[in-house]
Amino acid sequence: KPRFYYLHPRFENMLYLPRIKSAPNGFSLIEVMVVVVIIGLLAVIAIPTFLLAQEQSYASRIANDLRTFSAEFEIYRMQYGVWPEDCQQGEVPSELSKELQKFGQPAITKDTWDWENHAVGVVAGISLYGKNGEESVMIRVDEIIDDGQLSTGRFIENGERYTWIMDW
Repeated sequence: KPRFYYLHPRFENMLYLPRIKSAPNGFSLIEVMVVVVIIGLLAVIAIPTFLLAQEQSYASRIANDLRTFSAEFEIYRMQYGVWPEDCQQGEVPSELSKELQKFGQPAITKDTWDWENHAVGVVAGISLYGKNGEESVMIRVDEIIDDGQLSTGRFIENGERYTWIMDW
């Protein structure tokens, strides 16, 4: 008797029927490979988009912080006729400690904020010291608040820092 036939119990002596194969359990190797390729393609498309959105978010946050800090320093200058005294990086000028509590905290790029008064070639400015952030983020910051060139305008690359110049 051929192996792929079996004898039906009712028709023990009469008929041989082909053996019915049951459906395989699980997925074939090709099906799994197709799914892996599709997931890989989706990742190739999604990861750069995510990184670009994160970079834009960082740039917007830094630009908004610079605007906020700049406004507080300008208000101080209008009230007292002078810029606050220079202080160490990461420190808030004592005159503005109440208004600028966030200034003493690291930026989203882990850089340190620094108030510049007659330092690093400017009369007054706000610097991000450390250059931990990507240069592409800082170029985006420059595009948001200035001319998009880190070598010109009011937001410049200045040695180990990026400086927003408030007064030349």
